[in-house]
Amino acid sequence: MSAVKSIIEAVSFTMQEEERQWFADEIPVLRAELSTPQCSRLQSGRVSRRLNRYYRQCARAFLAYCSHYLYPQALNAFEQARQAGAPLPCAAAQLHCTVTCNQNQVLSLYIDCTEWVGTRDALTLRRADTWNLATGDPISLKDCFPSGAKPRRRCLEAVRLQCAQQQEAGKAIYAEHLNARLRRYFNGRNFYLSDGGLHFFYQPCCIAPALEGCPTFFLPFSPENGPLWPLNPHQNLAK
Repeated sequence: MSAVKSIIEAVSFTMQEEERQWFADEIPVLRAELSTPQCSRLQSGRVSRRLNRYYRQCARAFLAYCSHYLYPQALNAFEQARQAGAPLPCAAAQLHCTVTCNQNQVLSLYIDCTEWVGTRDALTLRRADTWNLATGDPISLKDCFPSGAKPRRRCLEAVRLQCAQQQEAGKAIYAEHLNARLRRYFNGRNFYLSDGGLHFFYQPCCIAPALEGCPTFFLPFSPENGPLWPLNPHQNLAK
């Protein structure tokens, strides 16, 4: 029973790391690094196999993107620099995973895809996944709120308040027409969980300058209005 319980409550995983290079005349023009979770081989079961397949596919998709999209750009920049007698550039790309929660039948994480190709500054896009470890199914935003609640409205109310507080304190810079941008670019898939609550984010440049990265906002668990722990509405992990 203990082995079964450990599989349901949390997964045992390691970060599968890989590096890849693309060349021009044996000179590297693009380097890629990736780190994705893989469940331990000692931890068998349908859920573990499903997660492993999913994140292996994520890694393959990232490498294919590097090969078919970033490498031609990097090669072009390399050839232009060589013809001009300028320093030879080497582009870079990175896929990095951060696990934020792995307990009580929930695995939650986000993955940042960052590239430095043809620009001085990095471009980062973020995606997030939250999994039900009992079934292997994804957990949606609405699963984290009471029945009949309006998660989008709850998040937008919170983000407006937090943006105003940050701007007043001089801690962040946001774009003009912020309220319209918050509504337009809100994406219910862009969230992850920690043991204290729900974090949701916007992609770079949607509501703030690029220097602000991925603006991220927080809603602590609340038994009254949500968010709630998705697999047990009466459980609140916040201290």
